[in-house]
Amino acid sequence: MFKDKTKEEILKMIKDYVEEAPGFIKYNNIHLEDIDENYAKMYVDLTENSLNPSNIAHGGLIFGLADSVMGMAARTNGYNVVTVNSDINYLKPGKGKRLTAIAKPLKVGKNTAVFQAEIYTDKNVLCAISTATYFFLKETE
Repeated sequence: MFKDKTKEEILKMIKDYVEEAPGFIKYNNIHLEDIDENYAKMYVDLTENSLNPSNIAHGGLIFGLADSVMGMAARTNGYNVVTVNSDINYLKPGKGKRLTAIAKPLKVGKNTAVFQAEIYTDKNVLCAISTATYFFLKETE
């Protein structure tokens, strides 16, 4: 979809998408902090609506943040993507005012890519690690 664009144009399109598109990312107040080729960093400010009954970040929000950051990193390859498979390991409670997720590639192929996300609290405590496989949507929408 983006293959006729420059790297800078692709990165701008992704930034604009995160900031403007309705849906899960916007609804959950997830924000893009940094993006580069096969890399993304996103964060979510925790509110009372982000918490589970134990007053820590809801696991679904953490999983959604991980999938979002890995998906944006995968999109830097010039295609829209869909998640084929994903998993997460919750290591510590998601406490504090903000969670930050960083995505890095494990393998980028011709049709799929595998990324890993690390999710940190605002005290720099690693609270979750996720991996996901993404399929590149090569047809123009």
